[in-house]
Amino acid sequence: MLRLALLGSLASACSFSVSPALSTDDSGGNNGGSLIDAAPLPIDAPGTTCMPGFVDLCSQPTPTTPLVITGTQMIDTDNDPRCRVVVQSNGPDVCVVMGTTVQIGNGAVLSAFGSRPLALASSTVLEILGEIDVSSRRSGRTGPNAQTCAFARIPEDDGGGGGGAAGGTFVAAAGAGGQGDGDSSIGADGTAPGGLPGSAVTLVALRGGCNGGKGGNQSAGGNQGGAGGHGGGALYLIAKQTIVVASTGRIRATGAGGSGGPAQAGGGGGGSGGFVVIEAPMIAIDGEVSANGGGGGEGGANVGGTPIAGVSGADGGYGTTVAPGGVGTDNRFGYGGDGAAWMTATGVNGRNSDASGGGGGGAIGVIRLRGTGTGSGLVTPPAS
Repeated sequence: MLRLALLGSLASACSFSVSPALSTDDSGGNNGGSLIDAAPLPIDAPGTTCMPGFVDLCSQPTPTTPLVITGTQMIDTDNDPRCRVVVQSNGPDVCVVMGTTVQIGNGAVLSAFGSRPLALASSTVLEILGEIDVSSRRSGRTGPNAQTCAFARIPEDDGGGGGGAAGGTFVAAAGAGGQGDGDSSIGADGTAPGGLPGSAVTLVALRGGCNGGKGGNQSAGGNQGGAGGHGGGALYLIAKQTIVVASTGRIRATGAGGSGGPAQAGGGGGGSGGFVVIEAPMIAIDGEVSANGGGGGEGGANVGGTPIAGVSGADGGYGTTVAPGGVGTDNRFGYGGDGAAWMTATGVNGRNSDASGGGGGGAIGVIRLRGTGTGSGLVTPPAS
């Protein structure tokens, strides 16, 4: 059953605005699976140019051609010629791609990367039969506008094993990094505290999720801590009439897993999920929308003189299953914490170790639906 908590009316003025109904506490309160139907949004009738939504498109000329995505396509939000650059007063510029209609065809995959969030806007109907992917992956993909956010503490470097890094906090907290050098084995210099997640982000504009932290180094041997996973990207979908995510349709804005640390170096933190806003008078979701966090990386160790790298955390995925943190075969290692998914808003802490600490899991992202909604799809985390 689709878990939706749909939001109320837009502000009527043609300027960037966040409706008072949009709480910044997106910790994922579930409404028990029922649909809460808000009043239709006061968006101008089709054929006019003004689209005063979450991102103000009133200044944009009305599109004259449809946007149809087939096969596999990529949008560089900094350089794609289809982008109309729209300024947000409280956030990054947005790459807006518009059409008289917008369709992501069955089996098609539209991906995006770059420093600007991506927006797709239709002056009539927006239909997703295939996939829109603004996720980050540990393999190198970075979702549009993934951001480096503050941490309350970075993990300590230590010759006996660095601390694990915290995951990326977004509106909910990430997991903390595990402690390294639990036996103070090198130079009696004490343990290596892991990283601590930063404060929650207040959402006032369209922006990407938060990156996980870098694991603590092995200061004596020069091994660098595992890299943090990037946060999920930012995506805005708006249509004047209807947005449909068909049963074959999927939207992914998940965070990347943190990398495992080399021998005696801490694991990287998982990236948080990203930010997805879907806005239209009518919204029908029968497919999947996901903004889960990535798992933290395992810390590395040196066993009997043999250096062993930690296992990397998994990238955030679709559905209600968490992205597992990195877990190797030796239970003395600092395992990575799981990323957050579904009703688990916060990432799991990385594990402490006599060697190096595990990275914390990334927090959930945010999914906001603005309009009257129906459907039997799955939205993870639950929409706010």
